[in-house]
Amino acid sequence: MGEIRLTILVHEQWRDRYADVVEACRHEGLMVENELVSIGVIVGCIDEARVPVLTSVQGVCAVEPERLQTGFEQAGGTSSFKPD
Repeated sequence: MGEIRLTILVHEQWRDRYADVVEACRHEGLMVENELVSIGVIVGCIDEARVPVLTSVQGVCAVEPERLQTGFEQAGGTSSFKPD
């Protein structure tokens, strides 16, 4: 399996131990890219097979894979959006 990028939400009751949660996630194989301490979010990459392990880390509330955003613009900068 390949690496995937994901977002981890730290449980509100664990926000005072945010650094501990980050380290526990690193220990499980997460390559941390960004720490958003004020909102309790960790962003990083991990091997897809290791994702279930992150859900069992104490203090982790949710693990969400990155979702590719598709906008209204197509290649070339033209919009396919047509209002009613």
